[in-house]
Amino acid sequence: MRSPHVFAALSVVSALVSPAFAAGDLWSQDFEAAKKRAAAEHKDLLVDFTGSDWCGWCIRLQKEVFTTDAFVKAAPEKFVLVELDFPQGKTLPAETKAQNEKLQKEYGIQGFPTLLLLDASGRPFARTGYREGGPEAYLKHLEELAAVRQARDKNWELAAAAQGPEKARFLAAGLKAMDEDLVAQFYKPVVEEIRGLDPEDKTGTGAAFSFKADAAAFGEGLAALAAKGDSSVFLPEADKFLAGKPNATPKQRQQVYMGLLRYYRPPNDLETVLQLLRKVEALAPDTEEAKNAAQIAKRVEDMIARRAAAPGGK
Repeated sequence: MRSPHVFAALSVVSALVSPAFAAGDLWSQDFEAAKKRAAAEHKDLLVDFTGSDWCGWCIRLQKEVFTTDAFVKAAPEKFVLVELDFPQGKTLPAETKAQNEKLQKEYGIQGFPTLLLLDASGRPFARTGYREGGPEAYLKHLEELAAVRQARDKNWELAAAAQGPEKARFLAAGLKAMDEDLVAQFYKPVVEEIRGLDPEDKTGTGAAFSFKADAAAFGEGLAALAAKGDSSVFLPEADKFLAGKPNATPKQRQQVYMGLLRYYRPPNDLETVLQLLRKVEALAPDTEEAKNAAQIAKRVEDMIARRAAAPGGK
């Protein structure tokens, strides 16, 4: 454990690194300055994507955790805290607004609050959001998430001293410590290195992460198609993608199909959505994805029935 003198010295270093961190400030709004501070202090970043004046769960998280004495005292000892706000009732400086929107797109943030844990280079290794239990429980949760990077780096240190399939095994173990979706989005070079080192994929991890990476790239392509407004192409494109993945598991196929839901819009696409959900259920009825699909399908059927009963069938 570092002594108070070491923490005091690090505080001086951070003040020299960036004036964006004034004395007493808990959360920075300057992402690049925060990265420099994290590198100087050998800390991780805790980045809060929030809608501070309109998002109910964001406001609750602030009140129940972030403004408490326990969090204010403990969190800065382990993290450099960054707030990236998307308010509706106040205006941010133009530079801050542009930064936040850029980072929202870069990190694929789709809802608030989303909290990312990043290393000092800005690469994410864990993700979370609102949780009940108050500051003590939340701090414990963050500590568990911080251990993910430690597991990643420990395995990668071993990988640096290894070669061939053994190196692939350590690299894959580092990836396995993290959320698969984060791996697919931000660790593609590592996935490709594993592919090259272990072409036979004896551990099986290469195939799993490779599929995630390919599925993420497929999702990026769908987003471009969605901008054109033609929803009829989504399901055929997913079928085509999965046809080229004969080793994909039923659960992986279900996840690809469920990912299409974000692109359909009622009421025009209800029949297509129902067809999609039935396809998910048929692939593997006992998975969580199938159960979610069945619940959504019931609501879609109700919407179709109400539309049919309405005057003019609309």
